[in-house]
Amino acid sequence: MTLELVATDDLKVAFSNTSGPPGLVYTSDPGLDPVKVVAPIATKCSNIATTSIVITWAAATPCPHTSATHTFIAGAAVVQASSVSTRAEGALVLRVGDSSAVGCVGSWAPPGGGSPVVCNCGVEISDAGQTKVKSE
Repeated sequence: MTLELVATDDLKVAFSNTSGPPGLVYTSDPGLDPVKVVAPIATKCSNIATTSIVITWAAATPCPHTSATHTFIAGAAVVQASSVSTRAEGALVLRVGDSSAVGCVGSWAPPGGGSPVVCNCGVEISDAGQTKVKSE
């Protein structure tokens, strides 16, 4: 296992587009907005992010993708800590490169109604929010 920067509560996540409605366009890599976190960072030791984070999006907090033809409904992702030996307050730390095993799963409403289109995108911690402390 390689050394990676330990994530803080200022971490940023990056997304990659894998599937979704026609015309889905990747628009940004938002920082981890507290409004989008439904299960708060489980444990903090000097603001170190540990265990896992759950990120959700709804129409009021749009995801980083847009579609010219479909309307975003909701989506969610869980990023688990991959550290094997470094703990803060007894919990494994999150690090740059930690990602969601199943990505972000969401749905989009087609124009004029009908069955929602499922989307899936990769989610990974891209910025630790600090540049000094690394972990294995």
